[in-house]
Amino acid sequence: MLNVLIVDDEKIERMAMRKFMTEWLPECHIVGEAENGKKAVEFARSEQIHLVLMDIQMPGMDGLTAIKQIKASCRHTKFIMLTAYDTFDYAKQAMQEGVKQYLVKPADKDETIAAIRSVVAEIQQEASQRQAATVNQQSKWLEAHVINGQSYTSGEFQQLFPKCEAGLVIAVQRAGGDQLLIDLQQSALFQVVPIQMSGELFTCFIYSDQGPGQLKADVLQAIRAAMTSEQPSPVVGMGHPVSNPLHLQKSAAEAKLSYYQRKKDGGVVRYGFYNTELQSNLLINLPELADDMMLALEEGRREDPLAYYDAFELEGATLSHVKELLILLKSRLRADLAILTISTAAECRQCCEYLFDLYEARTQTVNDIERAKRYIKTHFCENITLEQTSAFVDLSPTYFTKRFKDETGLTFKEYVTTCRLDKIKKLLKDSSLSLKEITYQAGYTDPNYVSRVFKKMVGCSPKEYRKQVVKK
Repeated sequence: MLNVLIVDDEKIERMAMRKFMTEWLPECHIVGEAENGKKAVEFARSEQIHLVLMDIQMPGMDGLTAIKQIKASCRHTKFIMLTAYDTFDYAKQAMQEGVKQYLVKPADKDETIAAIRSVVAEIQQEASQRQAATVNQQSKWLEAHVINGQSYTSGEFQQLFPKCEAGLVIAVQRAGGDQLLIDLQQSALFQVVPIQMSGELFTCFIYSDQGPGQLKADVLQAIRAAMTSEQPSPVVGMGHPVSNPLHLQKSAAEAKLSYYQRKKDGGVVRYGFYNTELQSNLLINLPELADDMMLALEEGRREDPLAYYDAFELEGATLSHVKELLILLKSRLRADLAILTISTAAECRQCCEYLFDLYEARTQTVNDIERAKRYIKTHFCENITLEQTSAFVDLSPTYFTKRFKDETGLTFKEYVTTCRLDKIKKLLKDSSLSLKEITYQAGYTDPNYVSRVFKKMVGCSPKEYRKQVVKK
């Protein structure tokens, strides 16, 4: 619902416009009226206004002056000019102030509806773009600080999440997890921020303006409801909710450990919070743990063995247990590294990452294009570039371009487009999201461009494709 302010010095004109919009434009909510520019400015400072229908000629402060002052403090507010003066000078000045629509009274009904809906669509598109940019910024920050352990302050967190009273982290099995994420994002009880992670699982931060107890109940109920659908149910590990943002790293570790607890149990209980009383036997089965970590490395899923390592520590592994695990990994990698001299948990973590780096360095020369493909599949929803991808695999852009085309048969741009179209087709089939929402989730910003590319590559429009797959 968009908030609309009607500004006109004639009361009968304001009443007529209110009646007209109530009858023909239910998506708009009239939050107020103003009889001149000064009162419009005062009103805009006290209420959130998305759209102002502004008369030009009014006593005191005129419409153009009011627009300048409102824009100074409400830069996202849009304006439609309503005037009885059909002069080029007025129109020119209005356009200079960014006014997109200029209606001469008495305006035709269809013309008025079309003008307002055009601006409403622009407002909604810009709001979606701002929201997508905010979520992307939040996601990258969470990955760096909550998932990867960089230090942060409560103040830094509150700047990005000002409405968060309680939050928790969940770890979701990637296979079958996309639909669960869509279901959770549709909830009005909490906010969901996906965190970019490749591999077997991805993580999400969930928060609300309620306390930890209420958030826990709301999230549990939402996941339970989503799991009752006909879609295959993914395994979901849940960290406990916290009100102190500095404790979110613990919630993230709990989510990953809860996930692996359920995987070890064969997925009998598909979702739940971390259970401190449930023994997953990581401590007494170190060879199996080392094998699982190596398998994940061989499949290019570095995040997963790191998650295993974090879960191992969280479960209460002593320094000697961690060193035993590192010795097993060292043996499997045939690495020359002094383990017994390590004396701190931080050194153990550094040693673990060094072993992973060593493995990747050994395999890099033979699978750099495969690594590039995995990088693209993980980041194609972002503003990914050829330069970023070539830098990720330590190749020059020119050499990478040739190698990539030779080994995949596609250019970098064609491969990214293919990944995005696969995502779009999946969302068209498995969700009720609008094309605009799907566009942003697939890494694009313009639904019209997506429609053209989709029709060219797939042979039909997105709308036609959805009808076809739904019938099947």
